[in-house]
Amino acid sequence: MLGKSFFLERATSRSLDWLGRYPALGCACHDPQSLSSGRQIVVAATTSNGVRCVFFSAVGSVLDFSATWAELERAKTWWYFVQRWYFWVVPDAKTIDAINSTGDQIGHLIVPICAPSDLADAAFLPWLDAIEKRARQCGTLAVQSHDVETV
Repeated sequence: MLGKSFFLERATSRSLDWLGRYPALGCACHDPQSLSSGRQIVVAATTSNGVRCVFFSAVGSVLDFSATWAELERAKTWWYFVQRWYFWVVPDAKTIDAINSTGDQIGHLIVPICAPSDLADAAFLPWLDAIEKRARQCGTLAVQSHDVETV
């Protein structure tokens, strides 16, 4: 069975440039008025065989993680924890359905603007930029953890 060690072995720690580029996403967990209402944020997009997630942690790190659905099935205790603990930002309802099919219903926000056409950085980073822009505009308009909003 895989678990936390699987995540730690697979996650790529992104440079401080990423944290500097996405300060609202990185600080969201410390602000109850944030996009996530004070929860840590994970930004995720799927493919037919897996998912790419960028985790903005409470300790100031940005971790980039990819796995197949089969790998996540073997790491389901950790995956269930991640689904419940984090606030998810995704590009579409199809992504929510794919993630929810592997565990519990997740709190999420759908941000289709600049949604990635693939999971390579060239497509993914402009989407993170759009999410960061949205996060900076939140202020007291925090999204409830089980609401779906298209921006």
